[in-house]
Amino acid sequence: MPLTADQKQILQSTSPIFKEHGKEITSIIYKHLFADHPELLDIFNRTNQKNGTQPFALANTMYLAIENIDDLEVLMPQFLLISHKHRASMVRPEHYPILRKYVLMAIDEFLGGMADPSILGAWSAAYNMITSCFMGIEKKLYAELGDKHEQGFIPFKIIKKEIIASGPVVAFTFERNDGGKLRDYHSGQYTTIRIKKDGLYHLRHYSLTQPFDGKTYSIAIKQDIDHEPKGIVSNELITKYKEGDTVLLSLPAGTYALVKEAKHHLFIAGGIGITVLSAMIKDLHKQGKSDMATLIHCVASEDQAAFENEMRKILPEDQYYLLLQSKHLLQGTLEKIIASETQVYICGSPVFMNKVKEYLERLAHPLSQIHIEAYLPSLSLIEDAVKNHSAVKAL
Repeated sequence: MPLTADQKQILQSTSPIFKEHGKEITSIIYKHLFADHPELLDIFNRTNQKNGTQPFALANTMYLAIENIDDLEVLMPQFLLISHKHRASMVRPEHYPILRKYVLMAIDEFLGGMADPSILGAWSAAYNMITSCFMGIEKKLYAELGDKHEQGFIPFKIIKKEIIASGPVVAFTFERNDGGKLRDYHSGQYTTIRIKKDGLYHLRHYSLTQPFDGKTYSIAIKQDIDHEPKGIVSNELITKYKEGDTVLLSLPAGTYALVKEAKHHLFIAGGIGITVLSAMIKDLHKQGKSDMATLIHCVASEDQAAFENEMRKILPEDQYYLLLQSKHLLQGTLEKIIASETQVYICGSPVFMNKVKEYLERLAHPLSQIHIEAYLPSLSLIEDAVKNHSAVKAL
């Protein structure tokens, strides 16, 4: 149902509150949601809840949607990206009405329990419009998988586990336990792994590192030992799981992809960001197009350069740059390589990606030709929407 003129006016007048305090409000949402429905934690990355990136991403999503409520079509690329993650995590239509209850509860709580019914009514109507977009997209994504069994988490066996770089960086190869057919995917997509630890389910998305071979899925993980909170799934897989063990995977998802018809692809990886980009480079090689690819891989030391041997076999010396974290070298290399037609793909930490984007802006490279793959919820990377502060912790 379309919004009334009065509801639009209410949203316009209250959206500045959300811009200033959106993360506070969404942290309240998750705090009450998980208190009343702890089972819903099974479809969220708990680390992203603890470090605040998920509440911030939801705040940005809601604020940007309200700002564009008359033309949600402009947000379809972001909605599609989020819907792929929802499908991979098993978000279902029945979850949206539950969340709506806590959205309205949080807005009312933030306003001191004095929210006018008309305010809550306007936000409820807007929420319904926004989530109907997500549910429409996700219905199609689930249908593409086929029967119900294919739409859920499927048991896979670890058939190979090996350290491929210091860190350590560990590569895993999986095959289906039931011998079922693997879903095809394009390079740039990810699979989602779900494990059980201390009686609780935890999940995380991992980029697929090989072009589709019809038999296995492969990923590579760097052990997270330098940050708090530590990545639960990554550390468990590396320290506790061995060849022959079973894990649960959902079939591949994601919108990150090579630009068709591009004349030159430049891949810029920070550390473990090489995972998704290596699959794209291998894909180009498989197509006989390695001459169109250039890779810049920035690492702290050469022994941390995962897939170095493979990349050197695929790419000529003047198309593979291994940089030992020198900003000046990166800037200089970009100036030498970049061309007007270059499509740039970046993956790494938020700090790394922002720095690369800054260099590209100095070179006046078109924003439409810069493509980012983030480990964090993507809308948590937007810095000029909702302010990133909250006194409330979601978990």
